[in-house]
Amino acid sequence: MTDLNGKVALVTGGASGIGRASALAFAQAGAAVAIADLDPANGDAVVREIEAAGGRAIFIATDATEEAQVSRMVERTVAELGGLDIAFNNVGRGEVGATIVSTTVEKWDWILATSLKATWLSMKYEIPVMQAAGGGCIVNMASTAGISPQISGSPAYSAAKAGVVQLTRFAAKAHAPDNIRVNSVAPGLTSTPTVEAWFTEEMKHAVTSRDQFTDRLTRPEEVAAAVLFLASPGASMVTGVTVPVCGGLP
Repeated sequence: MTDLNGKVALVTGGASGIGRASALAFAQAGAAVAIADLDPANGDAVVREIEAAGGRAIFIATDATEEAQVSRMVERTVAELGGLDIAFNNVGRGEVGATIVSTTVEKWDWILATSLKATWLSMKYEIPVMQAAGGGCIVNMASTAGISPQISGSPAYSAAKAGVVQLTRFAAKAHAPDNIRVNSVAPGLTSTPTVEAWFTEEMKHAVTSRDQFTDRLTRPEEVAAAVLFLASPGASMVTGVTVPVCGGLP
């Protein structure tokens, strides 16, 4: 039910963390994978890892907040891998410890761009390709911060991820007639390189013990497993939903 042989998957933010784990999961399921990111060193490393296991992958240097680069990203995926069946729009960034009062306009705009605009821009160019091919599947990166008012998150990040949740539902309804499924995943605090760099052990424990049932960080591979399911034939009747991957919500 998770066989992706013959499929082409695109992962934005695929050079590390959840994006990397998802790219590897897609490749292990048989898909050819395009990895888009601003980090060529780690992006190329993921490509080599996939190729070493017998898979096919390419890296595309992309700023997912820039329309021209997103358009080129999709064009290269189709040209070099032969199509686009699956997209995991994973790009997004937040901040730690911000409040409504302390958030600057510059930080607000940056977080909304990386965590919401990038998702919309990616779908803007992915959907026409999928329409022309007769269907496809999109998974967007939301967050528990966007679905529960009790979850820790900066105001800009919470607003952006709530936007991703609603944008996902809008796209799922609008493009169901095109045979395009659109879902999102909502991880809790996950042991990505960014989180490990930003959070002390005390901070991580405070968040997980307060915001979820299971007092540990989510692993990237656990989120990737949910992404793989949503992108697979086994989820053929699943669309317009946001799946929490967080050890429970309060």
